[in-house]
Amino acid sequence: MIMIWYLGNLESLSKSTCWAVLYRMCKLLLEINAHHQIIAWPSQAKAETIIGKFKRRYGMPGIIGAVDGTHIRINAPKEHHCSYINRKNYHSILLQGVCDSDLLFVDIYTGQPRSVHDATLFKKSDLYNRIPTNNIDFLNNTHIIGDKAYPLATYLMVPYKDNGNLTPREKNFNLILSKSRAVIENAYALLKGRFRRLKYIGTVRMEFIVLLVMSATILHNLCILCDDKVEELFSMEKEILEEKQLLL
Repeated sequence: MIMIWYLGNLESLSKSTCWAVLYRMCKLLLEINAHHQIIAWPSQAKAETIIGKFKRRYGMPGIIGAVDGTHIRINAPKEHHCSYINRKNYHSILLQGVCDSDLLFVDIYTGQPRSVHDATLFKKSDLYNRIPTNNIDFLNNTHIIGDKAYPLATYLMVPYKDNGNLTPREKNFNLILSKSRAVIENAYALLKGRFRRLKYIGTVRMEFIVLLVMSATILHNLCILCDDKVEELFSMEKEILEEKQLLL
């Protein structure tokens, strides 16, 4: 309950015993995730379901997930704090997520300084490094989708660069991709709406910050899997708008 309360609001903890409980529960939650695969790359059967939902909802075939990064505001770390200053002049770390058609995270990577570009973050991630070794399965040449910040690849579809000469077909492709990719923006809005601690984490211990972020994403998936309707308690539109403004 201490962990859920702490992640759910922005009030501070004072007792050292509470911090000890919080740390222990975050570690336990990661162990539970490793055992039960709450955040995990989809199996073949699950991938087929995801592909079908993306096609029915957005009209784009072959999508297994959408990738994007978001930033988590933090206190200045004790070491190399300048590396964590973003272009809006405050300290933050990045969270890279891939989510499916139901806003469930299937992969996360976090802890890098906010000054890192999205494409660089992707190449540093475990996901990127597992692809060449075939530890990540893209069923029937499926792919994830990202915005123009990401590199085009057989497994990663991005929009056409708009140089002012796009054909109607290319413009339509960009429009459908943008609508499909909105699921990751919605996932982040829902994540931060439920677990408002991710709007600002006050501790300076980087290991603990990463644990908190990962724990929140695991709980996010559990909420969706358990059909929690807490999103009805806050404005998704407001959360999405705030998320976009932070990334501009």
